[in-house]
Amino acid sequence: MRSKKFYRSAFAAMVQRDLIAQWRDKWEFVFRVVMLPTVLIIVYGYILPAIGLLPETFPTQMFAGMIGMSILITGIHGTAIPFTMDFNNMHEIEDRLQAPVPANLIAFAKMTVGIIEAFIGGLLVLPISAIFMGRNLQFVLTPVSILKLIPILILIALASATLGLLVGTIVKPMQIAAMFPGFLMPVVFTGAIFFNWSALSHVPVFQVLVLVNPLVYANEALRHVLTPQITSMPIFFSILGLVISILLMGAFGFKRFHRMATGQSGK
Repeated sequence: MRSKKFYRSAFAAMVQRDLIAQWRDKWEFVFRVVMLPTVLIIVYGYILPAIGLLPETFPTQMFAGMIGMSILITGIHGTAIPFTMDFNNMHEIEDRLQAPVPANLIAFAKMTVGIIEAFIGGLLVLPISAIFMGRNLQFVLTPVSILKLIPILILIALASATLGLLVGTIVKPMQIAAMFPGFLMPVVFTGAIFFNWSALSHVPVFQVLVLVNPLVYANEALRHVLTPQITSMPIFFSILGLVISILLMGAFGFKRFHRMATGQSGK
């Protein structure tokens, strides 16, 4: 019977190994993470308000959405791509599956790296937003709001990792190129980044349909804390939506992971 210390050491070693591998490609990571939010912030947060096509309050409207989007998309990418490549091309995960540790521990290690990347992605958006939207940006950041913000950020990062686990066990390497336009872009543009969820009451069918998107709950929760002057979904429903998304995506993701792990390990 192996001790908890053994499992903690194995978990830490797997996470450390993946972080070191990611560090070698750190500039590719930074470029990948900041490219989309930078373009959106420059166009929608600076240029369009400056030429009068959007109101000067629009940067504040989209600020929370930029953070939520960056965390979710970075976490999905950081979790899904390694799973896809390991299971289908590199087969590196086979070595870990032969180790005397539970398969769940291997999945959690991969997800932890995705969660760390998700937090970094969210942090990188802050200076970009300050540079291009600073004059028109109005948000609240007090000790009380920070205490509310921390658990929300953790839930968003967990949602990104569980969705990444699910996507990573579905998408094949030859389908990665189609993942961004076919999956991530619909998630982004229906995720309440440029509009708050209550504004969709004018299109009630769409307002209901977007509730399948975890990014909606993430951005509405962030909007509630960071920009309380903007109407947002009640925080209870935002948190509940994130929790349900994590549970559903995690359940299906781990089920698929175990199915693939069993096949890969020959058990």
